Amino acid sequence: MDKKAFKMLYIVKNTLFYVVLGVLSVIGLLWFLRPTQSDIEKRELTKFPEFTFAGLLDGSFAKGVDTWYADTYPLREILIAGNYKLRALYGDQSIQLIDKGGQGDDIPTPGTGTDTTPPSGDNTTPGASDGDDQTDGNPPDNPPDNPPDAPPDDSGGETLPDGTIREPGEMTGSLYITGNSAYGLYYFVKSAADEYAAMINHTYEVLGDKADVYSLIAPISSGVMLDPSLVEAFGASDQRDTIEYINSLMTDGVHALNVYDNIKRHNAEYIYFRTDHHWTALGAYYAYEEFCKEKGVTPHTLDQFEQREYPGFLGSFYASSQSAALAETPDTVIAYVPMGTNAMTFTNKNGEDISWYIIASTANSPSGSKYLCFSGGDEPYSVAHNPNITDSSACVVIKDSYGNAFIPFLVDHYEYTYWIDYRYYQGTLAGLVNEKGISDIIYCLNIYNPTEASMVRRMAKLVP
Repeated sequence: MDKKAFKMLYIVKNTLFYVVLGVLSVIGLLWFLRPTQSDIEKRELTKFPEFTFAGLLDGSFAKGVDTWYADTYPLREILIAGNYKLRALYGDQSIQLIDKGGQGDDIPTPGTGTDTTPPSGDNTTPGASDGDDQTDGNPPDNPPDNPPDAPPDDSGGETLPDGTIREPGEMTGSLYITGNSAYGLYYFVKSAADEYAAMINHTYEVLGDKADVYSLIAPISSGVMLDPSLVEAFGASDQRDTIEYINSLMTDGVHALNVYDNIKRHNAEYIYFRTDHHWTALGAYYAYEEFCKEKGVTPHTLDQFEQREYPGFLGSFYASSQSAALAETPDTVIAYVPMGTNAMTFTNKNGEDISWYIIASTANSPSGSKYLCFSGGDEPYSVAHNPNITDSSACVVIKDSYGNAFIPFLVDHYEYTYWIDYRYYQGTLAGLVNEKGISDIIYCLNIYNPTEASMVRRMAKLVP
């Protein structure tokens, strides 16, 4: 290339660079196009900082403006999605390339774990360990009588279709994707599981004379939908064995629910979202059936509820993978409106009381926010009053986001239904039980959180 042609190419490249830079800068000044919510990351974006002279002098105001500018740039979502797709071009990771180093702890035979009896007169968190997660190093001596692909049939002879997924797929990041469905994997942590059981036992010791205590651990989709051989190939943990082990550590008097088997029996139905990590309302309904069986009440049938549908849901699995297969077939969020009332009130993280709906319309919400139709989302404290029941009955649900789809089914069984998100609630469970006359304490959590030490310790702060 001669000097003249090289100089012309240099001028063209620099001109293009500065034109693109100028266009992007102009777009950045269009404040009215700046987003306030990230659909991909499922969070509220940074707000413009409040001006103070002190902040101007110490530089914090300028730093806040810089963070706000970057976090709310108008093309931000497009750029993030492009980054996901670019990373996917590095190549697929097939099932043969899985790093077995991510294996969970061995799951002990039920009843052979750590003693989780809460210590008498000790105000420290029961079962808490400051050391690393430990395992006893031994697999179960005997396999369960009913392995995950064959839960006991208590349906009175009814045989349901088997929806177990056996087709090969591929890894995309930390997700296993087969067809148009994605699955997260679960790995058991024994020390955290022991700590969770100790925390439940402590709750019963402190409040069992005033309220019944229920523990409901919900399996995630991979443990219900995938063939056990696929789960084993990933070195992932058996979720049914996990639930049975944790339940075996519960003290007499605690209602330790096994919802796995009833959910597994219905795995040919739409019980988990394909593009998101949550169960559907139908999956939550089959857990609700098991709760009613344990409590000794008759569950309402689905045809008694008003059904609402919110199509076009692309959830957390899509957000993290940007998979074209998931994008082509979005989920539909199906919700069941309680019969007694659809009114609720929640107290947000700023301490404000907001009137809301147990099932709120998300028809016009962004594609990643459709699941927020359930129970007001993840707020610190919420309550619903059912005027059709006048016996002063009350329950409280200690929950993560799985509990949101479960709560609407409880509303027609109590005059007052309370629910708290343990990650944000600042009060104590004892204070709430005493003040509100609560007779049922229901922990409703997906299987990750009872075996994640940091989450268990947050729950333990509710009952010091």
